Amino acid sequence: MESFNPHEYVPRRLDAPAKFLLWDFDLVASGIAGLAFGIIVNSLLMGAIASYAAIWAYSRLKQKRHPGHGLHYLYWQFPFKTFKRTPPSSRFFVG
Repeated sequence: MESFNPHEYVPRRLDAPAKFLLWDFDLVASGIAGLAFGIIVNSLLMGAIASYAAIWAYSRLKQKRHPGHGLHYLYWQFPFKTFKRTPPSSRFFVG
């Protein structure tokens, strides 16, 4: 068996999604949004319930779909102007 050489290490998953401990980062972000709601209404129980509901709904949205489907859904469904910006190079692709 060969010894480990850190200069020749190749990671196993180059396209792995960002993780926070064991969970995907977008699931953690939706849970933090639920907890932030609980902080705003000054109720720990409401925050925990909102966090659980947000994580459940977002995981159902992502289930059996492309890993980036949740972010794609946010782009197309929410009316934020930051999502609707297009780069200047897009004028070459629009007829």
